[in-house]
Amino acid sequence: MKATSHSLRWAAFALVLFLLLPVHAARPENPSVFKQAYDRKSRTLDITPYIDRYGAPADCSPAVVHALADCRAHHRVRRLVFPDGTYRFRPDSLERFMTHISNNGSYERCFAFDLSGMKNLEIDGDGSLFLFKGYVCPFYVKDARNIALHDFRIDYERTFHSEGHIVDITNEYIDLQFSEEYPYEITSDSRLRTIDDEGVEYPWYYLLEFNPQRMETEWKVSDQWLGSSLRAEELGDRTVRLYHPDLKGRVGNVMNLGMARRKVPCITVSDSRHVDLQHITIYHAGGMGVIAQRSRDLLLDSIVVEPAPGKDRVVSAAADATHFVNCSGYIRMYNCRFVNQTDDASNIHGVYYRVTELQPAEAEPRQRTHALKVELANDAQYGFDYLRRGMKVEFVDAGNLETYATAKVKTARMLDDNHVLVVLASALPDSLKTGHAIAGCSEYPDVHIRGCYFGQNRARGLLLGSRARMLIEGNTFHNGGPALLFEGDARYWFEQAGVRDVIIRDNLFDNCYYGHWGRGIISVGTGLDGDKMSVCRYNRNVTITGNTFRLIQKPILSLYCMDGLVFKDNTIELSDDYSSNPDYDMPNDVDIAHPEQLFELRHCDHVDIQDVKF
Repeated sequence: MKATSHSLRWAAFALVLFLLLPVHAARPENPSVFKQAYDRKSRTLDITPYIDRYGAPADCSPAVVHALADCRAHHRVRRLVFPDGTYRFRPDSLERFMTHISNNGSYERCFAFDLSGMKNLEIDGDGSLFLFKGYVCPFYVKDARNIALHDFRIDYERTFHSEGHIVDITNEYIDLQFSEEYPYEITSDSRLRTIDDEGVEYPWYYLLEFNPQRMETEWKVSDQWLGSSLRAEELGDRTVRLYHPDLKGRVGNVMNLGMARRKVPCITVSDSRHVDLQHITIYHAGGMGVIAQRSRDLLLDSIVVEPAPGKDRVVSAAADATHFVNCSGYIRMYNCRFVNQTDDASNIHGVYYRVTELQPAEAEPRQRTHALKVELANDAQYGFDYLRRGMKVEFVDAGNLETYATAKVKTARMLDDNHVLVVLASALPDSLKTGHAIAGCSEYPDVHIRGCYFGQNRARGLLLGSRARMLIEGNTFHNGGPALLFEGDARYWFEQAGVRDVIIRDNLFDNCYYGHWGRGIISVGTGLDGDKMSVCRYNRNVTITGNTFRLIQKPILSLYCMDGLVFKDNTIELSDDYSSNPDYDMPNDVDIAHPEQLFELRHCDHVDIQDVKF
């Protein structure tokens, strides 16, 4: 008892001493540079002294690493500013670590701005250009809170794709002329190897034709998935002949040699909240422009994805402009412009895990009746760690995607990058079978997209897959495929969708559907078994009102398995923007005497189509 009292007295003394001692912020890593760079009144850190001390004209990466270290050490810093200028970044000095970024793959990556774990920080570019070289990703915002990035431009010295001007084409080969922006070499086994000026390889995998006058994918072209093993021959004058029968292309157009792997997304937001991106222009990315996963409360205001001016480019980002996976809270996208990227403008969805085993041996014996093993079946999602204790999950048959049961997760343990052992708080549902799928079903983002322009890109506009409220208003769409797509499947992409409350109003759909990536202007692309469509109503409550559709071909709507559709007070205009071009030989196929042809609906309930007028 005496010993206990003695210990308590010492503990009380130590507590009093601690409370009386002055509290100091952690010392900056670089005190002299910090003192020169920090303005106490505005709580702003100027990057210039760090550039002077640690930077070099060819690589500002070390300076940024030191500056961010001081931001972490001195929590009073609220703003890191880059005075207007050009800042170059290389990967040489940056730490590489394994990352699992959904729909961009699992790779060791390095980041110029690693904001992991940071809070209450603003990075102000003051209009600067951040110019990158090689395999270095610009921003990584992970486990962070209250982060604002604004007023800068991002580009790469050498893009991760290549572009060749078509100078000749036959049934046996295509001749492409490359500018100095796209270094290459012909290997000893007669293959085209695209590289940079230091010999680093930038692998390509497919071909896609662009019209440089219209600055968009050519009329009704398809991806030519041929791999990069085509026999190649150097013709001189930076012209290469690629041999393959029946290649498609038009002399004078540009052939994009599409990037093979999405290793270098531009801005990654993971497991973070309250992240604001404003007034940022992305000229190129070796992956997605902005990818956010497991994050909440996200603002994108005046974000631009477009090819760099003055360059020999028709392609901007080499994948989606933006992508959101299992996010929550809100997503706000205002006044953005996404053009010329080689995938969708945005995709908002969750993730389905495929069930591989019931009552697996890895579970403790007393828990097996509540346990199952699931996998991330899309390799682009490997390592996506989402399931958590207390999370509500739904169970679906992959053939119809209808929810037939729900349960709460008691524990979830990653066994490796793509397998998870899940123990439920209740017994497994009676209907559960291997091959079915589970997904989180308790949180979805409220989405508002307003005042944006989406167009001139490969594939689609917006893929809408949140079950919270989605408001799409005042935007302009000019996409090669459907402007709006309701997707979701548990057999190929394994992306959870199924909307519940969507309003599409006051938008302009301007000459959409000039490519080969879907059917119609507003479309469903849900992966369902044909014999199960009659019982599935995966998407619900979609209102389309007050929009203008400038049509080059039918249909406007191509929908199936939807419950609750309102289409009213929309204006329909016939367009000859493509049919008047003799190169396309495609008359407008819209017959105003038969407006019912504009709507392809199958297995839909509670449909209200009003006032179809031209």
